[in-house]
Amino acid sequence: MSKVLYIDYERCIGCRACIIGCEECSGHDHMSRMFVDELNPGETVATSPTPCMHCVTPACAESCPVQAISVTADGFVLSASLEKCIGCKNCTYACPFGIPRVDDVKKMMYKCDMCYDRTSKGTPPMCASVCPTDTILFLDEEELKFHSPKEVQYKWDFDGTTIETKTVIGLPDTKGNSFGFYDGEGVQS
Repeated sequence: MSKVLYIDYERCIGCRACIIGCEECSGHDHMSRMFVDELNPGETVATSPTPCMHCVTPACAESCPVQAISVTADGFVLSASLEKCIGCKNCTYACPFGIPRVDDVKKMMYKCDMCYDRTSKGTPPMCASVCPTDTILFLDEEELKFHSPKEVQYKWDFDGTTIETKTVIGLPDTKGNSFGFYDGEGVQS
């Protein structure tokens, strides 16, 4: 069964262990591909981990003029190939979530690749392995139901364009519904 990266923003304490873990993942050259954003700087200490959303149809890969971004058989979108990437930033502009970063010195795009060297062998990505509050978990559908009695969002509406992702977000249950998959329009499936 395919696994997803589950994020429950309400549990994040801003410790940034996910960033440090990501830096230590092999093949990352001590450069984190996980980002932690401050939600309302100056007003609150609330933070949120921001990994790649691993879109089912990734705009970053589709916009790459040299096909440097590949997608694994199980649907994870990898960072650009060092041998192919020309640092054009098309992927950054195309991504509706603004995830890919480009190292201007190396002329290369980098982003979360779900620690594919680990996850392809059944080991959770580093961010999920080191998160002390279970904000980030690597789960299959049954585990997701057990860990999150709330709705999750894995479909996003961008002005009429729906993007489906393998990274799912736990949503506050404002309707009193039992667990279900939220489709971005208030409909469970």
